[in-house]
Amino acid sequence: MKKMILAMSLFSALTAQAALVTFEPGTLQLEGVNLNKTVAINDDKGAPTSIKLDLLGAGLRTKTVLFVAAKVYVLQLFSDSKATFSRDNNAISSLVQNSKSIALKISMLRTTSASTLSVSFKEALQANGFAMDNDLTSVLSIIENGADGLQGKDLVMLMIKGQDGKINLYYEDAKGALKSFSGSSELMTKILSIWLGKPADDGLGKLKTQLLNPVY
Repeated sequence: MKKMILAMSLFSALTAQAALVTFEPGTLQLEGVNLNKTVAINDDKGAPTSIKLDLLGAGLRTKTVLFVAAKVYVLQLFSDSKATFSRDNNAISSLVQNSKSIALKISMLRTTSASTLSVSFKEALQANGFAMDNDLTSVLSIIENGADGLQGKDLVMLMIKGQDGKINLYYEDAKGALKSFSGSSELMTKILSIWLGKPADDGLGKLKTQLLNPVY
């Protein structure tokens, strides 16, 4: 409980100058991207706190363009409930039930417009049967109105469960701008379905398989 109170207070004064999280370098790489062992949630000044999440899995997102599988980004998934993560079709439910904080690091391998990223996520959500309600419309709008996904830069998404059961989502775009949104208790399930739910295409299917395998 104390950790959750601390986590929520950290973001009472989010600014564009303070980084959302701090990643601990790992010893492995994927497509030239360092696979981080842990990530610490930062305070409102950008300094790492004692709240740390462990790397659960990492994978390469490809998208077929004119019959060629283009490399788009490397995704890393972090959680504070590594021991209870179910590496099978129960992956999402195990995270939602046991995690208080989840982070996603998207390392861009090619420049992709913010609108294209938003559309891609929307397609994945619809493939999992989710309608564009207020939660998803708000989150996709944050992504679409953020900076483009720039090659060599990272996008970071952090989800934290509030004491009221709502999901507080924080998004840091490729230029370091931070935005946040407080959604329903179902938001975490919906967002995770983009990568761990029913794959919208073969590229997401391969990425899901990789995410379910441990890295360290």
